[in-house]
Amino acid sequence: MIRFAGLSMAFLFAACSTMHYVAMTNVTAEDVARSIGEQSESLHLFTSNGYGDFNTPQGEYSARFDISVRRPFTTNIRLYGPFGIKVAQARLSSDTMLVYNSLNNEVFVGKPTEENLRRFLVVAADGASLSDILLGLMAPLTHLDSSQASSRFEGGHLNFVYANRDTVENYTVDEEHMRTIGYEEMVNGGTILRITYSDFTNVNNIYFPKTIFFEDLKHSISAKLFYQDIALNEKDEVQITVPADAKEIFLN
Repeated sequence: MIRFAGLSMAFLFAACSTMHYVAMTNVTAEDVARSIGEQSESLHLFTSNGYGDFNTPQGEYSARFDISVRRPFTTNIRLYGPFGIKVAQARLSSDTMLVYNSLNNEVFVGKPTEENLRRFLVVAADGASLSDILLGLMAPLTHLDSSQASSRFEGGHLNFVYANRDTVENYTVDEEHMRTIGYEEMVNGGTILRITYSDFTNVNNIYFPKTIFFEDLKHSISAKLFYQDIALNEKDEVQITVPADAKEIFLN
């Protein structure tokens, strides 16, 4: 889930007792979702390299990475430490996660749950939605049951807000490019998750954010990813290799 700004608006919508929709533009959340779907229809394989800055309760660090995302669900990542040493590799699908720690020759295998992804990749998500999050293809459609909805237009940006009794989701959309640029999730009035997208670039008529910032305030972790060379349907997938003698550790 994703939220971005608009706290006072969120309280207003959450207090309403019936479905409420106020629009200052003709663009709807369904229009944005349709545009994102049409843009990404021909996208089968995304590959890139870059670097990330990570902040956890255990400390801060930076690392370079190679990444490939085969739509819709498969993500392969190689992570490099100082001097280009490969320190970790990960393969994720909608129902399986594999993370190899080359420093300890250990391979972790389990489900791509939010807890496991947060622990190993500093991203609060689930396996099914991870590729959309990494590619900035999140659509402003509610994930909340029996939610109230509203929208607001301001300064070229659209805010789509969904609220139920204790949870509010706020999507911010750039109307010109019809892409989500921010997401915020609030529970009981406090922000627990924030994701922002910036530095969009046009690659084969698809707009991709070159900078993604994840902030999990509940667990005091954050990650800022910077994509550099982006290719679509052109390069091979990033290859993940695990030695046969690696110690297997199964996750809950």
